[in-house]
This record gives sequence, structure tokens and C-alpha cells, in this order.
Amino acid sequence: MIKQKTYTKEYPKEGHEGNFLIRSRKGSQISFIISFLLFISFLIFFISILNPFEKIETGKSSLLKHLENEIIKNVTGDVEVISVKEKVGNGILCGDFVDNNFKAKTKNGIIKFYISNEFSNSDSCQDYSNEYELGLIRTQKYVFQSKILKLNKSYEDDYEYLKKYFGIPETNDFEVSLLNINKSSIIKINSKETPQTEVLADIIPVTYFNKTSEIENGYLKVVLW
Repeated sequence: MIKQKTYTKEYPKEGHEGNFLIRSRKGSQISFIISFLLFISFLIFFISILNPFEKIETGKSSLLKHLENEIIKNVTGDVEVISVKEKVGNGILCGDFVDNNFKAKTKNGIIKFYISNEFSNSDSCQDYSNEYELGLIRTQKYVFQSKILKLNKSYEDDYEYLKKYFGIPETNDFEVSLLNINKSSIIKINSKETPQTEVLADIIPVTYFNKTSEIENGYLKVVLW
């Protein structure tokens, strides 16, 4: 007699149906999130290819900062600043500590001697014959209007060489202006051509010696296109 096998269909036990549904939903959500992230990544990549102008403007901004640094280096000079006060007896004479062209400025009873080769003429120690007690001695950087005029001369004589000297590509151009505290132009190094493309400009506050060796506050305006 042949025995027949009996097959019994097993059903999920009570309470397990919910776990299966939860696992299914979680899997679907994870797949959706991954697909969404991949889509966003592709979209960003696609936009960056179609819109390269942002990268170009970023590069031009970096070039403008580079140009500013180069110009500042070329129009500034070191100035030794010596603060003194008058002293009766056993002091130091002006000629003992000034061996170069200098300009003397008095403020609040303190005399400051500004010493630099950039001064075209010098005050006289005979005007400061009293004996002094030395105070603070330091070196500071100042912009000189005379140096900006020299830059202007180089601009006019050989603009292309000046561009190479500053590391400016042939496809770019620039101009520089010295402005007073009211932002009115004192010296403008004019461009060779009228800009036909988008222009970047920056205004940098500076303290400078003017053509009469007086200290003034103003601005350097640097334009790049």
C-alpha cells in the first residue's frame, strides 16, 4: 500500500504580517532617497557644465585681488616714524637721529619725525634745534602720491609690459585711481580702451603722503575687466 504524503500550507503566524509590510516600506523609502540623491547630484553636475560663468567670475575676482596686492606693493614705501618730546638738558639733537629726508609733524605736544627717501625735500634740523627725548620708534608703510604718478608714467609708456609685470593676462585690462576722502579723483590712470565686458572694481582705503608730503586719508580704486 502506497502511503501518500500530505502537504500542509504554512501561513504567517499572527502578528508577522505587519513586520513584513514594514520591511517592504523601509526598503521602498531607502530606494526612493537614493534615487532622489542621485538625481540631485546629476542635476548639479549638469548645471555646472551649462553655466560656467560663475567659475569665470570667481577667477576674475581672484585676479582682481592679485592686481590690488601688486599695485599696493608698488605704490607704498617704508617710513621710519620717531616720536620725540622736548627735553631740557641732556637730550638728543635732531641731527643725532635723522640722517635722511624727513618731515616733522606736531600733534598734542608730541613731535613725530617721518623719515623716507621718498620725500623730494627735507625739513631742516635747524627748525628743531631743541633737545629731545626719544620715544617710540617704528617702521610703517604709507602710500605715496609720487609713486602713483610713477605708475601712471609706466602705464602710459608701456602698458603691455606693465600688465606682464603685474601678471595680468593679455585678455584682461585694468585701470587705477587715487581718490580723496570724498572719493573724488586725484589721479586717474586711464584705460587704453573702453571696457566692452563686465567690469569688476574695488575701493581700498589708504593713508598716503600727498605731493606736498602731507599725510591724508583716501582710497585706491582698482578696476579690472
